[in-house]
Amino acid sequence: MTTRTSGGTGPVPEAAGPAPGTTTAPGAEIAEPLTSQATGAVPRNASADRAAVRAFRPRRVIPSVITALLMTALGLLVALEVVSALLNRPLRLVPYDRILPWASSTPWSDPRVMAGAGLTGLLGLLLVLLAIVPGRPTLVPVRTGTRKLLVGVQRRGFARSLARAAEAVPGVDRARVRLLGRTVRVRADAGTRDATGLGDVVREAVNARIDAFSPVRRHSVRVRLRGR
Repeated sequence: MTTRTSGGTGPVPEAAGPAPGTTTAPGAEIAEPLTSQATGAVPRNASADRAAVRAFRPRRVIPSVITALLMTALGLLVALEVVSALLNRPLRLVPYDRILPWASSTPWSDPRVMAGAGLTGLLGLLLVLLAIVPGRPTLVPVRTGTRKLLVGVQRRGFARSLARAAEAVPGVDRARVRLLGRTVRVRADAGTRDATGLGDVVREAVNARIDAFSPVRRHSVRVRLRGR
């Protein structure tokens, strides 16, 4: 679990050891969520929720830098060629004298021209999207009710905690959880052949554990049960 405060200088590690009413499994990355008696219902605060989502949303720095450098270099090249041509001292950094005969004799409807223009446009759009669209979040932001305290739970620890909640259901031998966006996929192995209604119980247990964490964004739970 990672916390950030608005007046701090960076991530603040959680206090050593689990809080009262929590348990930690060997090798687990996070402690179990506090009981409702300890935390109570966390009030919804839209401003605080948006701040938490933005704080733990990874930025794609490398694609952004590459896109900025390419656009800057292209703009600088065009500016140098235009200014030098206006001063009657063309730099000719681009050998357009060789390209001019072919370009003047080739119509826009030529398949090669259309294919090249389309490929160039797609590559440019891809670079812009990679720079703008945030990457996959590594933390699950949880609700605190205030912008001054931003808390994020590691996705792996969050999934393991949900798996333990599913395994605590009587009749479940083992459970595995995967997080796909805001969808929680649970694969549970039942200890008996007749597992009628067990999937609903597992779903309720996992939903209860999610509610205990109070994530900012609601997660939907899908259970796949496999009997012996």
